[in-house]
Amino acid sequence: MIRTGLQLVLLGALFAVCRWAVARTGFPLPAGLLALLILMALLLTRALPERAVGNGADALLRILPVLFLPPGIGIIRELHLLRGHALAFAAVLVGSLVVGQVVAGVVAEAAVRREGR
Repeated sequence: MIRTGLQLVLLGALFAVCRWAVARTGFPLPAGLLALLILMALLLTRALPERAVGNGADALLRILPVLFLPPGIGIIRELHLLRGHALAFAAVLVGSLVVGQVVAGVVAEAAVRREGR
């Protein structure tokens, strides 16, 4: 339990540092995406072992649906604004889903090949 808490603090600190860096430099990337890229680079280069953040990441994934509730409620409350743009909205959703799935598949295949070596 303490280990998971410390890992959550580590992940939160990484995000906070990235937020600070983006705010100070005007870097054109969201802080969350920058933190994700840094975390992936650290994990792939094995500079940060998976066990150092694994439990904390699992804890975040367990509560992930809760994080999407406020945006979902906001969309439902403002549905009248989306009705005029439903086709474009659907195209963006489907397109992002396809891109996300393709990227996830490519990354997973690369990780499996790399583990096989």
